[in-house]
Amino acid sequence: MTFLIYQTISIFVRILEVLIWARVLMSWFRPRYRTSSNSWFFTIEDYVWRATEPMLAPIRNILPDTGMIDFSPFVLMILLALVRRLLWQLMLGLPL
Repeated sequence: MTFLIYQTISIFVRILEVLIWARVLMSWFRPRYRTSSNSWFFTIEDYVWRATEPMLAPIRNILPDTGMIDFSPFVLMILLALVRRLLWQLMLGLPL
């Protein structure tokens, strides 16, 4: 039962990691203008933004302003990796 819970959380964390990477890459390769041929990009970007912004905004508020570079996705990725590792250790009963 605990392995099933860990697997579920692990899959959820993996999906979040993919969404975070998608958000980072989409911000680098964003088209300048919305046209009929690239409107799909903006639709996907909106969904990714809605899924990730509630987790990134509090981190962004804590981090100092660095100008053009937003480090909040990378901080969130580190936090997600730590959560996954903590859950794995708790599941195996290993000392923290």
